[in-house]
Amino acid sequence: MKRNLSALKKALQFGISGAVGGFVGNLITEPFMQRLNNPQSVFDSVFSTARWFGLVGGGIATAIMFGYYYYIKGKPQIKQALKNGGLFGLIAGAISGAIAEGIYSGIGDGNNELLRVICWGIAGSLLGLGLAQRIPNLGALRGTGGGGVGGVLGGCLFILFAYNLSGTAGRLAGCAAIGFWIGIMLVVAETLFNKAWLVISYDTGANRTLTLGSEPITFGSDENLSIICIPNVSPLAMRFQLEAGQIVCENLESGAVSYLRSGDQKKIGNCTITVGNSDLPAATSAQVPASIISPKSAPNSFTTSQFSLKLASRVIPLSAGTQLFTSDIPSLTAAASNGLVAIVTSRSRNELSLGLTNLCDRAWWVTDIQGDIKMIEPETTLTLALGTQIEFGEIDGEIV
Repeated sequence: MKRNLSALKKALQFGISGAVGGFVGNLITEPFMQRLNNPQSVFDSVFSTARWFGLVGGGIATAIMFGYYYYIKGKPQIKQALKNGGLFGLIAGAISGAIAEGIYSGIGDGNNELLRVICWGIAGSLLGLGLAQRIPNLGALRGTGGGGVGGVLGGCLFILFAYNLSGTAGRLAGCAAIGFWIGIMLVVAETLFNKAWLVISYDTGANRTLTLGSEPITFGSDENLSIICIPNVSPLAMRFQLEAGQIVCENLESGAVSYLRSGDQKKIGNCTITVGNSDLPAATSAQVPASIISPKSAPNSFTTSQFSLKLASRVIPLSAGTQLFTSDIPSLTAAASNGLVAIVTSRSRNELSLGLTNLCDRAWWVTDIQGDIKMIEPETTLTLALGTQIEFGEIDGEIV
């Protein structure tokens, strides 16, 4: 739910930014529109359209990059938006405008509105492709597809406005519509077809969603080093990346590297990062190796417990065969239908070494008495030791 709401907010922010950019870009070109409307030749028409949509494309790209930076950083980044959006948007817009006008003028008869819409789709595709090089992990395919669909939808509205409004008003509204739908559809394509993502939840209640891919998503207090700026942490504290289908998290302070599953969370500064992965299959009880489960039942194990699990004010004795259910740790979800989320196993014949096997559908974060942090994935076992702290999602436990 958080991801969907955050993606909706992101799409609207990109759409509104694109609309403003398209409006302003066309506003700048209005003094040149007389020549565009009265071309002397096909070359003149192509050149004029390239100049026109170059400025419109530059405006749309700059505005969408402005919306992107505002979305991830929470404050205006005008200089960065101009640097990473203005020039390439101008070039991409000019090229796409020239191609579209060349097709329209060379094939069409000047009244083929379907061909005009297709040309807007081509222009949107090239602009989306350019934006994909600037927005981390958007991807060329999603950028091209989203921009193309946005260009088609915006182009339909452009024609509608052109027929029902005066020349200048129609172009202003039409270019705003094109920018709006390109911005919207870039986020829609990104959300529908991404394989992994991060939902960033701030203590203030705000949420943001970022796509994971080959390009790292970095967190830290230095804006020049980090994509997401978090106050009161290290300049570059944490990095997430998708490698070979696995979500990798690197703690840049300790050097610890962990592999995350869908639903795993990390806390850094004033935000909680939740991992999502659409391709990750849920673990099942049949996948748990039988050899790690003690053959002895709880009544035949220790009569006095060597360890206990402290959960807030509750203390649960742990001995070989002890089973923990969702009723014991409500923040966990069992992988199997029996509600079993963990079991205590004997790791040696004399039962002097015990382990806690993870049978839920998500990983646990464990901090030992030396302060080292590691992840216990489903189907793996944690060796019990006094002082070990375990994050069971929203509930914290300690081995005592």
